[in-house]
Amino acid sequence: MIQKLRRQFILVAMCSTLAVLVVIIGTLNILNYTGTVQKKDEILALLSDNNGRFPAFFNMEKQPRERDNAFPEKQMQDASFGKNRKGFMPWEGFTREMPYETRFFSVTLNSNGEVTKTDGAMIASIDEETAKTYAQTIYKKLNNKQSLNGFYDEYRYRITKTDDGYFVLFVDSATDLANFRKVLVTSIGASALGLLAVFLLVLFFSKKVFKPVEQSYRKQKQFVTDASHELKTPLTIISANLEVMEMESEESQWSKSIKKQLERMIGLVEQMVTLSRLDEQKEVAKEKFSLSDALIDTAQAYLPVAEQSGKEFVIDVAENVSMTGDEKQIRQMTGLLLDNAMKYASIKSPAEEGAEASKAGKPKIRLSLCQKGKKAEIVLWNTVDQIDVGNKEELFERFYRPDRSRNSKTGGSGIGLSIVRSIVEAHHGKITAVSKDGASIEFKATLPLG
Repeated sequence: MIQKLRRQFILVAMCSTLAVLVVIIGTLNILNYTGTVQKKDEILALLSDNNGRFPAFFNMEKQPRERDNAFPEKQMQDASFGKNRKGFMPWEGFTREMPYETRFFSVTLNSNGEVTKTDGAMIASIDEETAKTYAQTIYKKLNNKQSLNGFYDEYRYRITKTDDGYFVLFVDSATDLANFRKVLVTSIGASALGLLAVFLLVLFFSKKVFKPVEQSYRKQKQFVTDASHELKTPLTIISANLEVMEMESEESQWSKSIKKQLERMIGLVEQMVTLSRLDEQKEVAKEKFSLSDALIDTAQAYLPVAEQSGKEFVIDVAENVSMTGDEKQIRQMTGLLLDNAMKYASIKSPAEEGAEASKAGKPKIRLSLCQKGKKAEIVLWNTVDQIDVGNKEELFERFYRPDRSRNSKTGGSGIGLSIVRSIVEAHHGKITAVSKDGASIEFKATLPLG
C-alpha cells in the first residue's frame, strides 16, 4: 500500500514538473518564433511601402553596388525612396546596419500573374529563374486577397496587390530559423535533463519522506493482526460458555442477542485477519482452475437465501472459462459480493413510490460471467431503493458505511468490499462500482485469464 502511494506521489510530482516545463519552454519558444516572424514581417512591410528599397531615414549615404550575378532588371533607388505609410514607424528597434544585413529579392507580376520584373541585387543565392518560380508559386496562393504573408522554403514572403498587378518580396530567414531551431532543441534537451534530475531527487527524497509512514503503517497492520488473533480466543470461550448456559437453561432472547453479536464480532475479526493477510501477500497462488465452476458453485449456495428473503436471483455464467490464480480467493470474492447483494438488494416501498411500486416485483440480483479476449468480466448487479447516479468507488474503502442505521440491521462491517478489491488487485485486475439509473448498482470485476 505504501509503495503504491509512493509511486503515485512520484507520478504526480513528475507530471506536475513536466507540465510546468512544457508551459515555460513552450511559451519561450512561441515568443521566440513569433518575434522572428514579426520582425521579418515589419521588414517586408517597410520594403513593400518603399518599392523594394530601404527608405532614406536609415541615412544610407552609399547604395550597394550591383552584384555580378544580380538580376538585369535591378533598379537603383527611385524618387519614392523616402516615402512611408502614415503613422507606421518600422525603423523603431531597427539598427542602421539592418539594411546591409538583410538579404532579399523582389518580383513584379502583371494582373495575369506573369513576371514582368525581378530584382535580386541584395541577394546572391537566388537566380532569376528561381525567383520567378517562387513568385508564381506564391501568386497561386493569393486567392483574391489584397496581401498575403508566409514562409516559402526558408524565405519569409509578402505578396501585395498593386494597381498594375502584384508585388512579391522575399526576405532570407535561414539564419533566424536556424537560431530558432537551435534554441528549441537546446531548451528541450535542457528540460529533459532537468526532468531527469527532478525524477532522481524525488525518487531519493520520497523514500525518506515515506519511511516513517511505512513504519507506522506496518505497525498498524501488525497491531490489527495481533489484536484480531488475540480477540479470537476470548470470543471462542464466550461462545462455548454461552452454549453451556443454553444447555443448562432454556434459550432466551438475551442469549439469542448475545449469540448474534458474537457471530458478528467473530465475522469481523476473521475479515480483519483476511484483509491483513492480503495486504502482506506478495503474489497469489498461480493455479489454473475453472472460473465458471467456481462462480456457479458459490452462487448456488445463495439460491435458498434469496428465496427465503424474497429476492429474485439469476445466475448467467458462461461455460468453460478458466483462469490462473487463487481459486479459494476468487470464491471468497464472489461470496462477499453475493453476501453484499443479498443484504442490500431492495426496491422502493409502496409508501415511497405509490401504487405503481407494487408492480415492480421482487428485488433483483444478477450474477454474470463472460470472456472478453484474454480477460474475464464478472458482473454482479442488483436493485436498490435509492442511490445517487455515478461511480461509487467509496464503497471499497475500509469501514465505509453509507447508511449506518441500515447497516446495524443487516450486520454489515464495511470490510467485505475492501477484501473484494484487495483480491481483485492481487490478481492484477480491476473492479468498479457504478449506478447508472439511481435504482440499481453494478459491480464489475475484470480479471486476466493468464
